[in-house]
Amino acid sequence: MRSLFLLLPLGLSACACGSMGETPPHVLILCVDTLRADRLGCYGGTGNLTPNLDALAAQATRWERCSASSPWTVPSHASMFTGKHPSSHGAYSFEVEDMSVDNCFVLEEEQWTLAEALRGKGYATAGIVANAVYLKGEFGLSQGFDHWSISRERAPRLCSNVLGWIDGRAQQRDSDRPWTMFVNFMDTHRPYNVEPLPGEREYDQATEYSSDLLNRLYQQVIVRGEEAGDLGLTLQDQYNRAVRNLDLALGEFFEELKQRGLWDDLLLVVVSDHGEYFGEHGLVEHSKDVYEPALSVPLLIKYPGQTVGEVRSERAGSAHLPALILDGLTSEVSDQLGPDFPQRPGGSFVVSENHYSRLPDILHPTVGERFRRVRTVVYDGPFKLIQSSDGNHELYNLGEDPGEMVIRNDLDFFQMHSMLDALSEELKGTESARERETVSVDGERLNDLRAMGYAGGPEGD
Repeated sequence: MRSLFLLLPLGLSACACGSMGETPPHVLILCVDTLRADRLGCYGGTGNLTPNLDALAAQATRWERCSASSPWTVPSHASMFTGKHPSSHGAYSFEVEDMSVDNCFVLEEEQWTLAEALRGKGYATAGIVANAVYLKGEFGLSQGFDHWSISRERAPRLCSNVLGWIDGRAQQRDSDRPWTMFVNFMDTHRPYNVEPLPGEREYDQATEYSSDLLNRLYQQVIVRGEEAGDLGLTLQDQYNRAVRNLDLALGEFFEELKQRGLWDDLLLVVVSDHGEYFGEHGLVEHSKDVYEPALSVPLLIKYPGQTVGEVRSERAGSAHLPALILDGLTSEVSDQLGPDFPQRPGGSFVVSENHYSRLPDILHPTVGERFRRVRTVVYDGPFKLIQSSDGNHELYNLGEDPGEMVIRNDLDFFQMHSMLDALSEELKGTESARERETVSVDGERLNDLRAMGYAGGPEGD
C-alpha cells in the first residue's frame, strides 16, 4: 500500500544548500539527549528558552515534524548512524525476567554506519558523548569513529572538550583533512541541569533533586494512576531550566566556532534522540511507549554556506539523518555513499519502534505487564498508527488531535487497516530470531543504570 505515502524524493533547494562547493565540509552533529521539540521557540515553545537555537533555525533548514525512531537512546542513535529502522539494524530491547543482563541488543559490527562510510572517504571521525551508560563502546555505537570518548560533563564543559579536539586537529600535519564529529549532551536527561543563573533560585538538592522527584512521579502516575499535578509542573520547570542552560552553552559554543572561522562552511546538525513524558498518557520520562511527547524531536541542519532559513513540511525521522547529511557534502561523496543510505524524508516511511521497555519498567512487580509488548508507529499524513503486539492498536489524527486523546480505529477503519498492511510490508523480513550480543549487568553497571533511572529507584519510592 505504498501509494498511501508520499514517496517522491525531495532534493534540497538552492537556498537550503547555500554556496556549497567541492571542498569537503566539516560535519558537526549535536544530539541533545531527551530534548522535546515543543521546548524550542522555533517549534512553538514558550518562555524564550532557546534564543540561540531559534537564531540557528533562522539560517538553517528546519523540519517541522521529526519523529525519533525509538523513545530511547540505543535504537534511536543506531538509526541515526545506520539510516535504518530499529527492526533492520537490530539494536533494540528484548524481554527478560531478571537483571542479570541489560535488555538491549548491541549494534553489530556488520551494520554499516555513516561514520564508517565517511572515514572511508578521508574524513577524520570523532565522538565526544556525555551518556556514560548507553553510548559506551560495548553497545557498538562507536564503530567508525577514530576517537570516541565519554565525558560526563554538562554542556559548557562538554563544548570546551569539543573545541579542544577541534583545535588539536588544526595542529595536526593532516589538518586540511575534513572531520566529522558527533556530540551527545545530557543536560535535559535526568538528573536535569538546573544550575541557576546569578540571582536565580537554587533548587534544594536534598528535597528537589530531579531524580528523586522523577522516582516519586513514577509512583504517583504509573503505579497509582494519579495525575501528575504540582509534582509534574515542578519537574517541567526543572526540565525547562535545563533546556535554557543547554541553549546558553550552545550560544557560546557557536560564537567560538565563528571566531575560529569554521561557521560559514560547516555542516551543522542539531537533533535529539527522543523526548520526555511528564504524566501524559500516564507515563513518566521516556522509553516506555510511543506517544508524541517521547517521539517529537527537533531537527535543524545548517548546510555549508547557508544563511537563509528554510522550513520543510515533509515528516523526517532519525533514520533519514545520514541521507540528509550526505546532501550537504561534495557531489562525489554524496553520489558514492548515497545508495548506502537511501532513506530520506518523502522518500521512505517514517517508522518508530519500542520493543518492551527498560529494566525497571518490565520487571516492576505491579505495572511490569503493561510494558511487555512491542509498539510500532507509522505515519501517513495527519494519521499516526500504533501497531501493538498485544492487539491493542491505536489510530490517531494528529492534525485534529495532537495530544492523541481520541482513538479513531472505528471512525477510520479502512485507513487503519491500510496502514497496518503498509507497515507489515515495510518491515517484512527485518526481524531476526538469531542470538545477538548482549551486555551483562555487573555492580558498576548497575550503579550507572540507577543513576540514569534505568534500574531501581521507581520501585523503592
